[in-house]
Amino acid sequence: MRGLEMLLVASCAAVLIMLLIRKETNRTAGVIAGIACGALLAAQLLFEGYRWQILPAYSVAALLVVIALSGRRKVRKPLRYTILAIFVVLLGGSVALSLLLPVFHLPTPSGEFRVGTETFHFIDTHREETFTEQKGDKRELMVQVWYPAAESGGSSEKSTVFPQDKKLFHTYMQAYSGYLGLPAAALDYWKYSRANAYAHADLLPADDPYPVVLLSHGMGVGRILHTSQAENLASHGYIVFAIDHTYSTVTTAFPDGRVTGFLTVQSQDRFFEDSRAILQVWNKDAAFVVYQLEKLNSGAIVSKFKGKLDMDNIGMMGHSFGGAAAFKAVYSNPRIKAGVNMDGSVFETKGRDDMKKPFMFIESQEFMKVNEQQAKYRKTPITDEELKALQFTRKQFDTILENRELELKLMDRVMQQDGGRVIYIEGTGHYNFTDLALYSPLIGQIGMAGSIDGARGAELVNRYVLEFFNQHLRGIESKLLAGPHEDYPEVKYPKSMLQGE
Repeated sequence: MRGLEMLLVASCAAVLIMLLIRKETNRTAGVIAGIACGALLAAQLLFEGYRWQILPAYSVAALLVVIALSGRRKVRKPLRYTILAIFVVLLGGSVALSLLLPVFHLPTPSGEFRVGTETFHFIDTHREETFTEQKGDKRELMVQVWYPAAESGGSSEKSTVFPQDKKLFHTYMQAYSGYLGLPAAALDYWKYSRANAYAHADLLPADDPYPVVLLSHGMGVGRILHTSQAENLASHGYIVFAIDHTYSTVTTAFPDGRVTGFLTVQSQDRFFEDSRAILQVWNKDAAFVVYQLEKLNSGAIVSKFKGKLDMDNIGMMGHSFGGAAAFKAVYSNPRIKAGVNMDGSVFETKGRDDMKKPFMFIESQEFMKVNEQQAKYRKTPITDEELKALQFTRKQFDTILENRELELKLMDRVMQQDGGRVIYIEGTGHYNFTDLALYSPLIGQIGMAGSIDGARGAELVNRYVLEFFNQHLRGIESKLLAGPHEDYPEVKYPKSMLQGE
């Protein structure tokens, strides 16, 4: 709960004690307590702002003010205790809702540098948009950058997680509420949540250019869910460019007011074929952004980043489908030196040479459990009843098993390469590799994240990603990546991904 919210609830409790429990209540003291409660209510609404989780407490506060100012009247004990019980339940409800659906703020980055951020709109005039049917529609991308910032320039306040513009914020909430299956009004309080970067701050001067990391989101979400990861890397001296893969996000907003939604199709019958086609688009997005970085660095695009991007030390990381995009980009693009796949697949497994560059897979415990289950099915065929429960045909399931086995073999080969790593984190689910697990403890309860504390999961992911890029983009040898560490017992190093064989 926020500061004034806690004071408001405490004030209501104090007035309840004075007006409803004590047998002898000084009327003047009751009036003063009521006025104080009303003042706190007004201050909370004015300075912190309304949110629906506190609505029960608002109701109690307003009623207590009326009762206090109207004068004490004798109330029979049964009614008095009934009123007390109702008010206590309402206050408890506000406290519970505030804890389960808090006004979250992203964790403070662990690095020494202040962080700045701004956004670029890039148009690939040489590439037709494939997700729309409009002729002449060119591929457009929104790319947000986080960087080490000087104390000068830009906003004096930390940026909000979501856009501050009311209309645009409402658009984002409509999109994310649909993704989460909630009414948009339930997410209205997200407007109060803060990140750590300062918009349009000056770049921190440095003798050498900064290493660069590209960041790719998962299918159907967007760059916003990776804000804390980007901020953390930037605080350690990286410049991070996060791509919104247009029409594969929940929503993307362009500077001219246009807003796009999700138009990407992955059919169940052609899941892997569709995924490989989408991967080609995302890979071209990454290549195009690298080309734009060259223009930023040369000054062909006017910006604060002229001469400040180390184009010889570019890494890429991604989550879920973005992890597959990171693997493909590192594999195919000579400008990208190293990469990280966070709980993602690969999709392109056949006819590949071994990865010749440093690459790390960070998997969830959920991923490992699925592997164990599928290892069982490679030995004992799945039953018709199980197929019915999973809503797959036998052909579809056999295709999934075949692709997963090839993927696991590929991961084992990566593990054997110089600079290759495969780790998993106990207690994590798929969305522990995004900021979503920081939004509410309920994310774990509904199965989108694992049992690990959201902040702890984020700390582990950020630490290992940083260690990996420090080693392979900066040449700082990492003892942490060599094997299990007592400070991070949740992080495991499997000997092989083909479990059960």
